[in-house]
This record gives sequence, structure tokens and C-alpha cells, in this order.
Amino acid sequence: MIATATGGLKAYDLLDRLAVEHAAARPPTVYRALDFLIEQGLVHRIESLNAYVACPCPEHAHGFQLLICRHCGRVEELHLDDVDAQLITRARELGFRVERQTIELLGSCDACLGAAAQA
Repeated sequence: MIATATGGLKAYDLLDRLAVEHAAARPPTVYRALDFLIEQGLVHRIESLNAYVACPCPEHAHGFQLLICRHCGRVEELHLDDVDAQLITRARELGFRVERQTIELLGSCDACLGAAAQA
């Protein structure tokens, strides 16, 4: 379900879709499954939307950044390892150990910009 979505899905959206085939599905089950998928690097949580998106390249073990279109909801994943390394290095210099980072860039995708220009 998450893998076929172009944008983020909220946990209750997943629950509604899952309930079609598994009527006994409950929120704790969905959240446990999402936590497991996040731990495995297969899914990312979009903090600003309280939603989840599939990781297109789970073999990439480094940090990631998300581009989120505020119009259509499309999400693209970036892997700017130098940004990730700079943040972690600077945090260490300040005596801080990073456990998790989320970098989300909200804007407009080309398709939505094109549609707005034609309107």
C-alpha cells in the first residue's frame, strides 16, 4: 500500500485500506508495523504531515532528505550525504549525539508549477 502511493499516507488511511481485507486490524497493529518498517529502513515518517512514505532505496544506509509538494503531496527522496555528514559533525562539535534527523523541504513540484502557470 505505502509502496504504491506517490505521497505520504497517514496511519488511519492505511488502517482503512487494510480493514478491507483484514477486518480485525486495529491502530496498534498498524503503528507497530510502521515502527518495524521504519527500523528496517523501508519506510520514512514525514514528520510535518504525520504520514509515511516508502523508501525507494532501502539499501542506502545514510541520511535522507524529503521533497514534499504542498499541492499534490508527491514526495521525492534525496540522498545528500555531505549535508548529512555536516550536520552530524557540527552536532558532535556542540556535544550533541544525533539519534534521528528529518529534513523536509516543502514546495511545489514541476507538474504543479506547470499546471498553475497554465491556469
